This record gives sequence, C-alpha cells and structure tokens, in this order.
Amino acid sequence: MRIEGKIAVMGAGAIGGAIAAYLARDGYEITVIDQWPDHVDAIRSDGLKLTDVKDSFSVEVEALHLSDVAERDAQFDTVFLSVKSYDTKWATTFIERYLKPTGAVYPAQNGMNDEAVAEVVGFNRTVGCVPTISSAIYDPGHVIRTDPMQGLGFHVGELNGSVTPRAQAVADALGVIGPADATTNIWGARWSKLIANATGNAPSGLIGPHPEEMTADQRELLGLVQVAITAETLRVGTSLGFVFEPLFGPLGGVPQEEFIAATTTTQYQDVKAKVDAVPANGALGLSEEQIKRLGAPGRASLLQDVIKGRKTEANFLNGYIVEKGQLAGVETPVNAGVTEVMNRVDGGGLEPSPNNVDLLSEFLQG
Repeated sequence: MRIEGKIAVMGAGAIGGAIAAYLARDGYEITVIDQWPDHVDAIRSDGLKLTDVKDSFSVEVEALHLSDVAERDAQFDTVFLSVKSYDTKWATTFIERYLKPTGAVYPAQNGMNDEAVAEVVGFNRTVGCVPTISSAIYDPGHVIRTDPMQGLGFHVGELNGSVTPRAQAVADALGVIGPADATTNIWGARWSKLIANATGNAPSGLIGPHPEEMTADQRELLGLVQVAITAETLRVGTSLGFVFEPLFGPLGGVPQEEFIAATTTTQYQDVKAKVDAVPANGALGLSEEQIKRLGAPGRASLLQDVIKGRKTEANFLNGYIVEKGQLAGVETPVNAGVTEVMNRVDGGGLEPSPNNVDLLSEFLQG
C-alpha cells in the first residue's frame, strides 16, 4: 500500500529529514517545514541530501520556513512530526491548522509524545510512529544516516491497538527506509524504544564526544547504570500495564523478568554479566571504513544536541521515567540521578566529560 494524499514532514532534522529524503526518492511529493532557516534555504537551493553507508543522493522537496506555510494554505493528509520533544506542543498546534479533518499526525520522535499530540489534534488523528533508525545532521541540507541499515526501521500503530489501512500504508511506505511494521502494540514499542533512549542518550550526553577516554572502571560503572535504568523502566512500564516489545541489542538477550527482579548493585552486576555475555552481532555498529565514508560517527541524538549547544531531551526521556514512576509508586533513583546530572550539563554548570560517569555511582542502591 502507498500513502494517499499530501505529505508533510514537520521538523526535517535527523529523523524527519531521513523520512523526507527516502520517501521523496521513492516517488512521494514531500513538503518539509523547519525552523532552521539555513537548512530550509540549503534544501531550496541544492535539494535535500542524504548519505548512508550504501549511497549518497539528493532529492527535490518543497521546503518551507514556518512563515511560508500560511501563504500556501496547504491541507495535509499525513504529517510526520519529528521535532524535539520539548517542541511537540507548539509544533502540533502550528500544524493542526493545516491538517485535514481526515488526516493524521505521526509523531516520529524520541520520547513519549503521542498523548501530547492527541491533546491538540485528537486521538483519532494521532497514529504512533516509533523510529529505530539512527541519523544525524550537522550541516544544513545534509542528513547522515549512521546505522548499517540492517534490522532498523519503524513501528507504526493506532493508539487504540488496532491496525488500520492508514497505519499499514505508512508502515509499507517507511519500508523503503528499513524494516517497518504495523503493530497492535505501539505503546509497548514506544516503551521499549524509551529504554534504548534512556540508556543511550543521556549517558552519551553527559560523557561528551570522547567516550574512548573512559577508564575501565568508568565503563563498568556505566554498564551498571544502564542495567539499572533498564530495570527501573521495565518496573515502571509493567506497573502501568504496558507489555514491552523485545529490547534493543544485548539488552534483548536477557529476559525482561531478570531486569525487573534486580534492585541492588549486586543484582545489577549479575544481570550485567549476562548482558555482557550476549554475542555481539555488529548490527548497530559502524566500521571505521563506514565512518570515514559518512564523515561522522554514530552519535546519540542527545549527544548531537550537546555538541551543538542545544537544549537536550533528558527531561523527556529519563525524566519521563521518573515522572511515571512517581505515578506508579515505583522508585527510580538511577533515572533521577542521570536526569539531575544531565540537567547540570544542560544548564552549563557541568562540562561533558567521562568523569561525569563517576557522579552516578551514588544513585545505585545496595
């Protein structure tokens, strides 16, 4: 199935830009709307460029500044929303005016923003879209996809757990980017992606762009912190009634029940030993040759924001887990600690450094 009607990408950064580029190459007419003026101007003059491990190509798409949208008075059937989590409310409110009554917004974002979108456009016009690809943008007009394109794609699903023709059509369309499915468990897919973000994004941001400078002890501590983040998130989500999809990477090699049962540092060490024993298949890593070809290593999106000096999404990732933990009556000291330290980096009171990992040891229990 193909998507019918007019398509917009609201926020054409790393993920939104990748969606726009691949769909445009597949023959769709795409309108991108972005708040970065130089990015819009670069796309207008030279096209939207995308580089991945296999290819580099440019496509023509209509690129609009925010101020241009009203002049078009367009009405879109499908809107991929790919702004930062903290921009969700205003961006959804902005695009709602240009969304057809029968159209839908697909929040293709990090974070748990589906309800925030639905509060603006309605639950009947919100369809979950969980991206699992990795990409980056450092120069205007140029998106770099930083995963090997194996086993990474999208989950699409109605918030009520049904599979509808529109969800199936979008999943089919996104299949040109990577494996994509229409799921009846979009909330479980969203929570599983939250674990990937919570264990990877904020820790990467507080460490900074030189993780190779971590000591062996810091790497060991970081692994324990990531196991604890996973355990806390699983306890919160399951307490709220969600059924998680399989976890990403080596974490997925250990039964979720073992994470949930671990609450002390000693128990986290036992689980970490099992995670470390999961054979690496290389699916998420880039070779040195691939990194050289792309011109950039694979970096977590939050680390990209730190490098650019932008506000990060830590409060919408680890901070969200803390918030929901309070609602569920589940303690989340490690997620709270990671959020606290990352907010200090965000606020300029702490420089990104591998030494920041040491600050997290106090939040582990027992």
